[in-house]
Amino acid sequence: MKKFVLIITIITASFASRAQKVWTLDECVDYAMEHNLTILQSIVSQNNAELKYKMAKNAWLPTVSADASESFGFGQSPSANGVYVSDNSSSTSFGISVGMPLFNGLNLYHETKSSSLELNAAKKDLEAAKYDLKLLIMSYYMQVVYNKEIKAVAEKQLTLTEEQHSKTQQLYELGKVAESNVYESAAQVATAKSSLVQANNNLMLSILDIVQALELESVDDFDVVSPDDFQNIDNQIIPSQETTYEFALRHQPRMEAANLRLEKSYVDVKATKSAWYPSLSLFAGYSNGYYNYFSQSYNQPFSDQIKNNGRTSFGLRLNIPIFNAMQTKYRVEQTKLSIENQELAINNAQKELKKDIQQAFYNAVAAEQKYKAAEETFQSAEVAYRFSNESYDAGKATLLELNESKNRLFKSESEMLQAKYEYLYRIKVLNYYNQ
Repeated sequence: MKKFVLIITIITASFASRAQKVWTLDECVDYAMEHNLTILQSIVSQNNAELKYKMAKNAWLPTVSADASESFGFGQSPSANGVYVSDNSSSTSFGISVGMPLFNGLNLYHETKSSSLELNAAKKDLEAAKYDLKLLIMSYYMQVVYNKEIKAVAEKQLTLTEEQHSKTQQLYELGKVAESNVYESAAQVATAKSSLVQANNNLMLSILDIVQALELESVDDFDVVSPDDFQNIDNQIIPSQETTYEFALRHQPRMEAANLRLEKSYVDVKATKSAWYPSLSLFAGYSNGYYNYFSQSYNQPFSDQIKNNGRTSFGLRLNIPIFNAMQTKYRVEQTKLSIENQELAINNAQKELKKDIQQAFYNAVAAEQKYKAAEETFQSAEVAYRFSNESYDAGKATLLELNESKNRLFKSESEMLQAKYEYLYRIKVLNYYNQ
């Protein structure tokens, strides 16, 4: 056991000696926003939605294409004037064409609006992912700060226990206490050392958690500082659950994204219905070609052919849908079902949101009461330990009574710190819905 404690102490001391970089909560959050894989995936999804929106918006622009072909004919071949001659030939043709939609049942308009709504929803998804990550990083950060304070408590406990052991040794030498008291106080020192080792271990594990959440390669040179709002706990106010729910219903990114996708579903129905309407488009083109006969007897000069074979065309093209095997009808029904499904999803999200806020509110209330009770217990334990210590020095209390008083003191301090950070975290969770 002693060997294990020594090894842990050496590792911990080595770790502490390398700890140089002190991170603030804001630095941790900012770093996580830039390196967290979930955030990066959400950014990719947003970029993809933005590209789809640009594609839909640019579908209004004309399309331009060019083409060229080379063909060979054997036997009867057409001549420049359209008469077939007995000769092998080759022909070269090229052209350029332009097309532009004028009206397609407002499909392009609805598709553009649908893509815009999806882009806005993707932005809200990214905001929601950032909120979730911030809350996660804060919970890990608070755990590190809490474990640092617990370590400080364990160090203080060890110092007091060693002082108590030294005092007991002196009292024994003066013949005022039995030798068993010396062994008992020495055992208390060993227990305090073990508690300090465990506190160090818990601190290292909590640092490992936040380092992994930040996507850092190593725990080396990592430490955190306790923010001021972690200390000013008396200034915390628990928001009302009713106002919190009303605010979250309108402003929570996930709810906004769900409402945007519901609006998108309505637009998608209109876009699908546009297939029932006629479409009108403008087209224009230019083509030319060159004929070459293998016997050369029918060939005309290249420049003359280019001059005479050119053809320009333009016009309007009207397409009237009559029957397409009921495909449009079924697609419209599918998009209507997506509306119904999205409405159900929103209703479920609203219920889950209300449930989460209610749970967060009552957790915060319970944590506040727990913290206040723990704080009172700690204050009482401090007074009790002070009297026990004075009584022991005066020979009016036994070592067992002093140890019990000391253990109650450090237990109550640990419980108070735990209640404090639980209360802070519950407040942060509730405030998350008011952002």
